[in-house]
Amino acid sequence: MDVVVVGNHVEVSAGLRALVQQRVEPLARYAPDARRIDVEFGHIEARRAADSHTCDVLVHVKKRLVKGHASAHDPERAFERAVGKAEEQLRRLHERRVDKPQSRRDGGPGNHT
Repeated sequence: MDVVVVGNHVEVSAGLRALVQQRVEPLARYAPDARRIDVEFGHIEARRAADSHTCDVLVHVKKRLVKGHASAHDPERAFERAVGKAEEQLRRLHERRVDKPQSRRDGGPGNHT
């Protein structure tokens, strides 16, 4: 799985990159078919200083795109919120995939032979 970290009008430090790498690795348990994770940090001029740093986490899963977006007063907190949102979506997607009934051809529910 590829992890791409970019900054939009903000410099991404090595410590922040290490935090991102460490925090996104466990996401693979919910989506083992995830091919790529994009993390984009941004700094915008906002009315409230608490919303000045933004973070987008995009997880490219087979036939799907899971996105988490958050803003906070520092990039680390924005990242934690965004990855939490993406993790929740991946967890729900994983539950739907696991609980999905088998097709009739495989002998699952609804097989009338």
